[in-house]
Amino acid sequence: MQKPGYSTSKRALWLSSIMAWVVILILAVGAALNGQAVEFGTIAVPSMVMLIVSMLGIHRGFGSLDYRAAGKALAGTETTGETR
Repeated sequence: MQKPGYSTSKRALWLSSIMAWVVILILAVGAALNGQAVEFGTIAVPSMVMLIVSMLGIHRGFGSLDYRAAGKALAGTETTGETR
């Protein structure tokens, strides 16, 4: 079984992750310049980081399910003698 290629979703994941960190950085600098760094740091940063991490976890979790399903489908065609 060949490992599936997820180049598009990998690129989208990296791009959205980079953009999310850029947004966090811009907002953090803005909050620091306006004297609201403490309020921003206690609420916004943890929730935004949690969103980034959960997006990565969802991508990895469903990617492994896709890989498992492809393996089962391939195993089913090998036992029945079907060709794809």
